[in-house]
Amino acid sequence: TTFELPSDYHIFVEEFKRYPNSTWIMKPIAKSQGKGIFLFRKLKDIMEWRKEDSWKVDGTRDDREPVENYVVQKYIDNPYLIGGRKFDIRCYVLVTSYIPLKVWLYRSGFGRMSNSRYSQDAIEDTYVHLTNV
Repeated sequence: TTFELPSDYHIFVEEFKRYPNSTWIMKPIAKSQGKGIFLFRKLKDIMEWRKEDSWKVDGTRDDREPVENYVVQKYIDNPYLIGGRKFDIRCYVLVTSYIPLKVWLYRSGFGRMSNSRYSQDAIEDTYVHLTNV
């Protein structure tokens, strides 16, 4: 399940409580190449991120920047590994028709590997968990 924060925060907290001791991943919506991604296991780890809304009660705008939107997902605890490292495979397809189904596969896909060997204990080390940094 995917949650968009801050709008889905209360629904996310309910799901978070259903899976104690799980690891979760937060990804900023408007960034790429692994920037701003982090893992967490406790709600207090994201409390600094969760700020008050930047709109006042009377509807006027506050001087503070609005909270950045993030996507939150339960982290896969036991991922497939190649040589002890996480990986992803990119392949590109073009669907030109649904009836009849016509799909074109671009033959030059690629794979990416994380920089470090996978360890679930190293949640602060993004190089263990990300393949796009």
